[in-house]
Parts: sequence; C-alpha cells; structure tokens
Amino acid sequence: MSTAGLMQPQIITVRRTELRQHQPALLRKAKGRTVLVVKGPADAEEDKYILDKQYFDQLLEKFASLVETLQIMADRKLFGQILTVADTLEEDLRLGKLHSFEEAFDEG
Repeated sequence: MSTAGLMQPQIITVRRTELRQHQPALLRKAKGRTVLVVKGPADAEEDKYILDKQYFDQLLEKFASLVETLQIMADRKLFGQILTVADTLEEDLRLGKLHSFEEAFDEG
C-alpha cells in the first residue's frame, strides 16, 4: 500500500455504548484502512482506536523506514557521501560498473 493510502484511513466514529451493543458487527468493519474511533463520555479518557493488525503493521513499517531515513539525513557526512554517489549511479549503470546483490554476495 502506498504511503498516501496509509495516511488516509476511513474513520468510523462510535460511542462506547454503541460498541458494546453491536460489537461483532462493528469489529468486522475495522478491516483494511477502516479505523474505528471509540468515544466515551465527555469526561472520560481519550478516544480509543480499533484497527486491522495488517494495517497497523504497515504503519509501523513505514514509520520505522521514516525514522531510518531521518537518521541517515541527520548524518551530514553519510548523507553527503550518498548524494555524491547518486550523481554517478546512472552513468555507472550504463557502463556496467554496477553489480547485482546476487553477483556481489554469491557464495557459490
């Protein structure tokens, strides 16, 4: 799923009493990008979210990737080296100077 798709879930808002009364049907709706937001009384704790495990795992994966990217970008020396190499990648590819992962690490 694209990052944009992950960031635009379909929201269904329900009250806690409604969830208790119609739990099986409402839980079935928490599938894919559809997220249930469970609201309690006005003086109660914060809203609760019910979402599909696969969707949650995808969010975690994208978040971890984002953190790694930010860590690389924060390392000025490493990021500078990456940008320098990126300038020559297309030419190196065209000239056959690059090897596949399998070629570089073939243990056979």
